[in-house]
Amino acid sequence: MNPTVYIILPVHNRINITRLFMECLVKQTYKNYHLVLVDDGSTDGTAEMVRFYLPTATVLTGTGDWWWGGSLQQGYLWVKENVGKEDDIVLIENDDVEFEPDYLQQGVDYMRTAPDTLLLSQAYSRQTGKLLDIGVVANWRKMTFDIAQRKEDVNCLSTRGLFMTVAAFMKIGGLRPGMLPHYGSDFEFTIRAGKRGFKLTSDERVKLLMNEETTGIHQLGEKSLRKYLKKIFSKRATGNPVYFSAFILLSCPLPLIPYNLARVWLGFVKKLVKHTM
Repeated sequence: MNPTVYIILPVHNRINITRLFMECLVKQTYKNYHLVLVDDGSTDGTAEMVRFYLPTATVLTGTGDWWWGGSLQQGYLWVKENVGKEDDIVLIENDDVEFEPDYLQQGVDYMRTAPDTLLLSQAYSRQTGKLLDIGVVANWRKMTFDIAQRKEDVNCLSTRGLFMTVAAFMKIGGLRPGMLPHYGSDFEFTIRAGKRGFKLTSDERVKLLMNEETTGIHQLGEKSLRKYLKKIFSKRATGNPVYFSAFILLSCPLPLIPYNLARVWLGFVKKLVKHTM
């Protein structure tokens, strides 16, 4: 019997981007899927648009304060309460991706052969066609998180097109939105999965296009100190030292935690001093 694919899709006020996702989804050759739309307070009609394309979708409605980690946690809780078959499949997706009609079929075919795997969709740039992500190599001694050049080196994954069985999702457990509301939540989740015995990998047959123009704050060039601090401590800032510290506490090998915490905060102080000069 074909497993059901439960697609967890967090969204927030990107109706035109989400529409492109839905156009890809309804063209899938693999039809045994159920969409769980986690709508974190959209006011642009996203949920209504999704229901137009897919009336059977489940919609979980928030007020805008779930962010990525909280939205995925809502999806996790829904799966825990509503899905009983452990060999069914969970697919976590970003809405700013596009994929071919055989995308779900390829993912299901792979997961049938490797149920103890977290399978990342290989991500190509929508803008350039370049391969961008097959998984990440987390090096805690250098505190670097680089895109892997070889699949066998991967020990960390994003959640952009991430397949796993329901059994794996339940064994790994939920997200940590209190400590990691946005950035770092996916890395923490997949590093934890690796520690619990799941293989982290990707496959060239399971691929999607990602939009490089719809990411978070990576450059912090504000001249005003007040504006700089507001940005660096934003939930959308990749370099937020508070959340980076939480990520280290949750995921870093114990002997390296003090060293890496010191690196984060010394780096923050140096940038702060440079910014005020």
